[in-house]
Parts: sequence; C-alpha cells; structure tokens
Amino acid sequence: MARMTAQDMVTEARSSLYGETTETLTDNQILRWLNRAYMQIASVFKPYELSDSTTLTTSSGTATATSSASNILDIDSLVDTTNNFTLRPWSEWQYHRATQGDTSNITGTPVYWFVSGATITNNESFRVFTFYPTPAGTYSINVNYTKKPDELVLTPAPTTSLLLEPWDEAILYTAISKGWAFLGDERKSSSWESKANSAANVALSSNMVSSDVPFRPGSVIGNAMS
Repeated sequence: MARMTAQDMVTEARSSLYGETTETLTDNQILRWLNRAYMQIASVFKPYELSDSTTLTTSSGTATATSSASNILDIDSLVDTTNNFTLRPWSEWQYHRATQGDTSNITGTPVYWFVSGATITNNESFRVFTFYPTPAGTYSINVNYTKKPDELVLTPAPTTSLLLEPWDEAILYTAISKGWAFLGDERKSSSWESKANSAANVALSSNMVSSDVPFRPGSVIGNAMS
C-alpha cells in the first residue's frame, strides 16, 4: 500500500461516507476529523515516532524551571543527567503538603517533579515544572516526552503523518467514525470506531521490538475522551 497523503485520506473518507458532496461535507471538515484522529492516536498509543526530548536547567534556590519545547503532548519521564537518575512524578497536593507554603524550607538534589503551569509566548505554550526538594544548585534535567504531531494539510501540498504506514488506516477509520457521528448514524460510527481500534492495535504491534513492554490494547476514541 502506498503512503497515504492527507488528500488520499480525504478522498477515501468521503467515499466511505457514501460519497457526500463537497457542498454537504467540505474537504476542510474531513481534514479536521483526520487531525483530531491523528491527535487522539498520538495521545492514547504514543507511537515512538513521536518521541522527543529537551533539556532544562534548574537554578539554585528556585523550585521551578520552564521547558524550551512548546510541542509537548505528554510527559514520559524526567532524568537528572547531572546525577544520573530518574525523577519521580508527584502531585501538586503532595508538593504543598511537603512544603507547607515555604519552597525554601528544604533544598537539595531534586527527587520529585510535577507540571505546575505554563507560560504563553507568541501563542505557544511552554510547560513549567516544579521540583522538590527545591534545587540547591544547577542541574541538567532531560525531559522525555511525546510530541504533538504536526497537523495534516492539503495545501500547498498534501502532507503525510509522521507515523509509520500501518497507522494510516487507524487515522482514516477514526475520522470516518467521526464523520458518521456528524451525519447522525451512530451505528455506522460505532462500526468504524471498532475498525479504527483494530487497525491501531495492528499498527502498534508492528512497531514493537523485543525489548518493549507488552502493550495494552487501547480505544482510540473512548480512551482519548475519558
């Protein structure tokens, strides 16, 4: 099967929606469903093609540090490369219980982290991380994350997804499911959702290598919406 472009997907989706005309269903509407499907698959299954990392540096006496990456979809892990160990995720509640409002109370090598907010610059969002204990020095922290996929576009030239070819059907079928829901046929929407989940699990298994932890089948639509 040749690699599907965004235009190929739009054309096939329209055909599977009983050939709805561009007057009743525009290419841009189908494209929006495709991009929503693309984002949901990235969120639920975290394909390794979307794995990325960035490094942030702490400041002595400051509990927070801001990532330089604006395309973070989900955090996988934080690694202190200065001391060579993985930090543990924490909740904001646990942090406030430990600090009792005084972030300078305990300083040292950070062990815990949580996302405490974001800064917005030029319409881009950069995540703010809070560490505990408050860093007593300068530490290099490697942030491993799943990145947001770039949106599929039709112009000036149709693009393809960043994922391996087996994921194309999962994206397409999820978009078709959304199309049938939009057209008011929940039975057909549910049928295509089932096809999308099967295609996604096939695609995920094709990505597996012997060192991978066995995957848990996910629901492209259900898990993403829960």
